[in-house]
Amino acid sequence: MTRPRSLTSQLLVWIGGVIVATGIVACGFSFVFAYQEASELQDGQLKEIATLIDRQAIALPDPSVAVTSSPDTEVRIVIDKLESGTAGMLQATGLTIPATITDGFHDMEGGGQWWRLNVHTLASGERIAVAEPSALRDEIARDGAMRTLVPALVLLPTLFIVIVVMVRKQLAPMTRLSAAIDRQTETSLDTLSEEGIALEVLPFVRSINHLIERLRDAISYQRRFVASAAHELRSPLAALSLQAENLGSAVTTASGAARLKAFQAGLRRTQRLVEQLLQLARSEQTQPLPMQEASLRVIATEAVNSVLDMARDRQTDIGFERFDDAVVLLDEATIAVILRNLIDNAVRYAPVGGKVDISAVRSNGRVMFEVSDSGNGIPEDELQRVLEPFYRLDHSASAGSGLGLSIVSELARRSGGKLVLENVEGGFRARYFCAVGVRPEISPK
Repeated sequence: MTRPRSLTSQLLVWIGGVIVATGIVACGFSFVFAYQEASELQDGQLKEIATLIDRQAIALPDPSVAVTSSPDTEVRIVIDKLESGTAGMLQATGLTIPATITDGFHDMEGGGQWWRLNVHTLASGERIAVAEPSALRDEIARDGAMRTLVPALVLLPTLFIVIVVMVRKQLAPMTRLSAAIDRQTETSLDTLSEEGIALEVLPFVRSINHLIERLRDAISYQRRFVASAAHELRSPLAALSLQAENLGSAVTTASGAARLKAFQAGLRRTQRLVEQLLQLARSEQTQPLPMQEASLRVIATEAVNSVLDMARDRQTDIGFERFDDAVVLLDEATIAVILRNLIDNAVRYAPVGGKVDISAVRSNGRVMFEVSDSGNGIPEDELQRVLEPFYRLDHSASAGSGLGLSIVSELARRSGGKLVLENVEGGFRARYFCAVGVRPEISPK
């Protein structure tokens, strides 16, 4: 699988690469042109000196002696006369001048350094040489060329920073869209805002919005179907249960009574399934209710009372292990459904004659409801799968529908609670944590 790459990084790499390459080429040309211009300017000075001598604007005091502008060996200009047609050495520079040297500029080495030499023939037919050390010329030319590079070297990093800021700013709406999509849930499938979206990205955003609308309609239809089907099944099941009770007085044989009992047990399982389907449909549709005052004792007692008949049939020892009797602020309806399903699940999966312990503990601004049983527990690799609707363990002998923990998980997710399932020594334990508010005290008048 190809690893995803950052669009921002790719843009910065390509744009930055183009800027750097262009900058290097531009700086190179700028340096060469500035260096050549500085050299030509200095050559022009040597040429002007020769021209001034030719026009006798500058007179040589002694034609047989070279004229030196400065005693400094690095910063000086030397003017000397050349013997026509013969080779010779310029004593002031140490240069050996060949007899065949032509007029114009030459680079020659003498006296331990390089010289820039301008040979010029005067109107009188005499030839002179105007020389200057090349080291200083090159240094001046390089310095002048480098000064032309300073603006470019300063502007290139600044330009790159500006581009980074602009690219991130232009791609920021995509990041916001990603965050908005991540916040979406099946109960809040809102279309994405098109404000501030680039024209090139707008068709993609609109396609996502169309998909969200179709998905919202499909989920809504599915929930309505499940809720309607479960609701429609309640009435005929209630009628069948009533008929089964009435039929009990008419059954006189032992075999008929056994069959009737099995039929009534099947009806009860079906009624429980329909009830859980309705709970699941409601948990997927409703939003958490505002917190209200509720008693932990009342909630827990009502949840236990709802499974007492099944606990008696299975000879299950059910009771409270630890109980903090308090009145707190919480979503009572949601907590009641969660606790009822956890206790129902524990009674069903505990062995006949087993034990179910219930705890309700308030601590640090939250309540923990704990339901533990003496059953066989759940394999570690299936702890997450049991939260899926209708998933049941292969080794389970219970007549459950596989919806209890799924309902609890869905309600926990929507209400901001936390469900923890774990195997413990001697059984299985389910813990549900939820934030609560303490009932405000009423000050006496």
